[in-house]
Amino acid sequence: MVATNVRFAASEVRVYDYSVREYNAAAAARIPESELIRANRELESYFTADDPGPLHIVVTNTNREDEALFNARETAHLADVRDLFQGLFTVQALAVALTLSLVVALFATSPLRLLARALLYGSLLTMALVGATGALAYLGFDSAWRQFHFLAFTNDFWQLDPARDHLIQMFPRDFWFDITLLLGAFTLLEAFLISGAAGLHLYLAQPGEEEEEQQPGVAERRPVEPRPRIPPPRPRHLTH
Repeated sequence: MVATNVRFAASEVRVYDYSVREYNAAAAARIPESELIRANRELESYFTADDPGPLHIVVTNTNREDEALFNARETAHLADVRDLFQGLFTVQALAVALTLSLVVALFATSPLRLLARALLYGSLLTMALVGATGALAYLGFDSAWRQFHFLAFTNDFWQLDPARDHLIQMFPRDFWFDITLLLGAFTLLEAFLISGAAGLHLYLAQPGEEEEEQQPGVAERRPVEPRPRIPPPRPRHLTH
């Protein structure tokens, strides 16, 4: 669920536009907001397209001069970010395929209660992990954010200057804090809904009836008719 939500956010241009508008990126970058909004479309396409080619976005600044939106350091970091996204997209697709395969297999070969129980336990585990991670991130976001970059990237291109680098002006630290909380909240909500549906099914279903309906190849049991009782043979008396 986490990977799916991250993929959705990376593919949704309104997330990019939110950062530009909410944190007044136009004033910080001295580039009209309309130009940054247009650049967001190119940036989203760069992250999600199969083979977008080198990133080169040209904008018109407030002095009506054309300039490259990102310098060489920012462009190199964005290439690393794209590689990270593409790897995540692959993992997400494999995870979805595996999950659907397991669900179909359980549905076809096992009682429905077993599938509901698996969904319930998986959702509860997801809620626990996301909740714990979210609490740690909330209490020490800056430290966790830096540690994430050290683990995810093999260079220091991500260390940018807010005074002159447009990338961090468009997507500042507070934006990443907001989007992290939002992704965590969406994941918790999804896990809660799945666990609620699974728990409701387990509560309402009748175990005995359902298991008999779901088990394949079980013949209907017929009542056993009692065998007739035969009286013992009478002994014959010998006559002399």
